Amino acid sequence: MKEKEILEMQRLIDEGVRRAQIRLWQRAGAANQSLVVCRNGKIVEMVPEVEVEQGLADSSCGDPLARRRALR
Repeated sequence: MKEKEILEMQRLIDEGVRRAQIRLWQRAGAANQSLVVCRNGKIVEMVPEVEVEQGLADSSCGDPLARRRALR
């Protein structure tokens, strides 16, 4: 393969991964769920900002577990 073809294939792969991440984030937000990911060697729970629109962020103080409890 030529270098140009390799770079184009890598760009397409990166775009596919980015789209999959966006869909996963949207699904988690629609289902009022959080995502657990590894960033910089640390396990982090990420909560989509859908709850902010529902007005639950004020009562949760930024704690993802508190947000989840508020939804129940």
